[in-house]
Amino acid sequence: MNHDLDKKLAPSDDAIASPVGDETVILELKNGAYFGLDAIGTRVWELLKEGRTTASICEQMVAEYDVAPDVLEADVRRLLAELEANAIVVEAGSSPD
Repeated sequence: MNHDLDKKLAPSDDAIASPVGDETVILELKNGAYFGLDAIGTRVWELLKEGRTTASICEQMVAEYDVAPDVLEADVRRLLAELEANAIVVEAGSSPD
């Protein structure tokens, strides 16, 4: 699943996130989807909540972690696409059905 780098996603109003140590668990109330994010996924989630585009999230993550930009971009795109497919995140400014 491809994900546009200029896309801005936001947590769904129906997604409840709770920190557990340096990880985060997320439950999407409408469909019952449950996700556990590791420390890296949690950082992506935090940046997402700041209203950043995917490109901006990737730039920040490359600055914070010792990882090749193309590897990081692929991982962030995959995570966001999976969260979007499960309605945990929605396109910013859109309202869920």
